[in-house]
Amino acid sequence: MKKFLPLLMLLAAVFIASCKSSTDTATTVGQSAHGVDASGNAWMTAPPAGEGLQIAVEPFDVPAGTEVQGDFYLHLPSDVDFDVDRIEIAMNQGTHHLNIYRSKIAWPPDSGVARPVVYSHLNGKVDTVNIRYQAEFNATIIWNESDMLVEAQIPYLNWQLPKLATGEQSVVHFGANDTIIAENHFVNIDTLVAGGSQSTPNGKGKFIINLWKSTAASTTRSSMCFARKKSIKILPNSDVTFSKDCNFSPSDIVRPISVLGMTGHYHSRGKRFWVDKMKGFYDANGNKTGDTLLQANVYQSIAWDEPPFTVYDPPVLLNTGEFLRMSAEYVNNSANTFLFGPHVKTDEHFNLFTWFAPSWHNGQTLYDDNE
Repeated sequence: MKKFLPLLMLLAAVFIASCKSSTDTATTVGQSAHGVDASGNAWMTAPPAGEGLQIAVEPFDVPAGTEVQGDFYLHLPSDVDFDVDRIEIAMNQGTHHLNIYRSKIAWPPDSGVARPVVYSHLNGKVDTVNIRYQAEFNATIIWNESDMLVEAQIPYLNWQLPKLATGEQSVVHFGANDTIIAENHFVNIDTLVAGGSQSTPNGKGKFIINLWKSTAASTTRSSMCFARKKSIKILPNSDVTFSKDCNFSPSDIVRPISVLGMTGHYHSRGKRFWVDKMKGFYDANGNKTGDTLLQANVYQSIAWDEPPFTVYDPPVLLNTGEFLRMSAEYVNNSANTFLFGPHVKTDEHFNLFTWFAPSWHNGQTLYDDNE
């Protein structure tokens, strides 16, 4: 996607990123061979047998002027449980996001034409199956019965999960033949309301997932915290900033929390997204009386269509009383009002995805919808 950013903002972002104790995911580990073929579709080699598995969804239509969002209901191509410490995802240009869930819900009735998927199993077997596809995303049902494991918003993600201060390898755990929901969103709109664009040049969506099996002798399972603020309202011809505190508040979350990775999410009215590490002060009854800034810009993004995925190696620690404050600035130069919603053209988002260890409830996702 072509973006024309003010030089000052770009230089500021580069300076801030250089000051953080984090690294870009693409440089942390070796990469599988990957690229784009002559038709504009992503490709990526699968892990060798026994070292990992691959799920490759074949190309599907993303017509010009549309957004295509839906759920692929997949089986994990493994007959045994295993832990993953590296995740690679390759997608066609035009991806807005890919969310991967481990699900306990029954598969829904087929919707539309069955779509082919190539499974490269953990044991080396390769087969192609027609999988169930649902053209709409039912967040309430999926979140009640599923754990979000991965959120990717860039065409190629290569994430090596970091080791903890104890020396244990952080991992994502998968069960044999787990039901996996892959929620994808592709956008092919040249001009969006209130500025910006996101396009799928070849009019096709495609994504490929590599899950690499951990060989570490000592591991710790991780979880994701998915936080969002649904009350945002962006009025016409306005410049407004919203914030939300992510407190990791369940009493059974183990402290210190090791923050492993982070990515933010908003749409084209968003101009800057950042996360600060904070410390709260509390009275004898546990009520917060104030807070102070510990570390500014733990995460920052100025790219709404391809926000960075930031890895923390070593992890960022959140001790007792410490939390993350997510903030985002929106500029709306149009005559339209934008509310929270899933569509890039007509709605806005304010979401933060944070991976942390030790896990909560053995890998359960913490969905933080508190305002």
